[in-house]
Amino acid sequence: MLLGHTKDAHWPAPEAAMDQAREFLEACRDKHVLVVPHTDVDGLTSGVLMLRALQSLGARPTARLPGKGEDVHHPGFLERLAVSSVEALVVLDQGSREEPLLPGVPTLLVDHHASEVFPPGARVLTAYGHEPVANTSLLTYVLTSSFVVPGPLEWLAVMGTVADLGADAPMPFLKDALRRAKRSSVTEAVALINAARRASRFAAPLAMQVLLRAGSATDIAEGRVPGVDALRDCRLEVQREVARCAKTPPRFAGNLALLMFSSEAQVHPLVAMRWVQRLPDHIVIAANTGYLPGRVNFVLRSRAPVDLLALLRGLDLPPMGGSYAHGHSRATGGSLPPADFLRLMEALGFRGLSDRDVERRGIAPG
Repeated sequence: MLLGHTKDAHWPAPEAAMDQAREFLEACRDKHVLVVPHTDVDGLTSGVLMLRALQSLGARPTARLPGKGEDVHHPGFLERLAVSSVEALVVLDQGSREEPLLPGVPTLLVDHHASEVFPPGARVLTAYGHEPVANTSLLTYVLTSSFVVPGPLEWLAVMGTVADLGADAPMPFLKDALRRAKRSSVTEAVALINAARRASRFAAPLAMQVLLRAGSATDIAEGRVPGVDALRDCRLEVQREVARCAKTPPRFAGNLALLMFSSEAQVHPLVAMRWVQRLPDHIVIAANTGYLPGRVNFVLRSRAPVDLLALLRGLDLPPMGGSYAHGHSRATGGSLPPADFLRLMEALGFRGLSDRDVERRGIAPG
């Protein structure tokens, strides 16, 4: 059996929602459709699956990726989208908020993140709340299997699933699908594609081109398509930066541990994951003051069964000048101006932090 293909009418999303999403895609025939995926492996593989399906339907799809530090709700990114002669919009793996995206443009959201609010008028297909919660590329794979021959594209859903949930995720038929895709190739390809968006150069567009050129995870793992050498360079940079920034000594406030460092690479999630292994009883906050000018980008991770979203949303704080407390209950974070980040840390119990602590220091150690 193919990955995720069951006869369960309620999984990976309710059958009625699946049917409505398919009707949306069928209505895109002959239309210019913008496909906007998240830039991690799950997002990019779902983007490739959606492009293939729309092409088979006779639509004219174009992929648009958010830039470094952006998401689909970022004002600058929305301005760039609005200048396109777009007739439909498909957003993949980006989470959801209640703010409008492109008013008047038919919009489909495909996602698995925790959210109860959505842009006005958008059609929504979400795996959230339907256990086991499928990642977006798996959800997209099942959705689009009506329009493409699914077998040759299964490896894309396998990559997204392994990247988001691990090789032992409780997804139907994952074990057999991983064997077909070759486990070692999948793990190597996942590492290379993920490194593209984490590197300081932000090579997510190149990563998507590599996925579009490849016919299997092995094509990527063995460098059979153009662009893989550049992805390997990205991975080396990220590995060096993780090793450097993970040496940062933590500060403690109760069961919270704060690591602050400065890197132009998106290594804060990886540093956090390294430290939760060392501090299994703590909630780890990894904060990067160098990723974006005028911002502190941070993540929260924990091995303990703690709802991290509830922790942040439960703080009594005034409106912030950035974005935070989105994502998963076990994986969240944000991007805030330095003053707002300091306010957030004080609310979490970290006293005595100053402006100097949140200075952007290029590659200087944390």
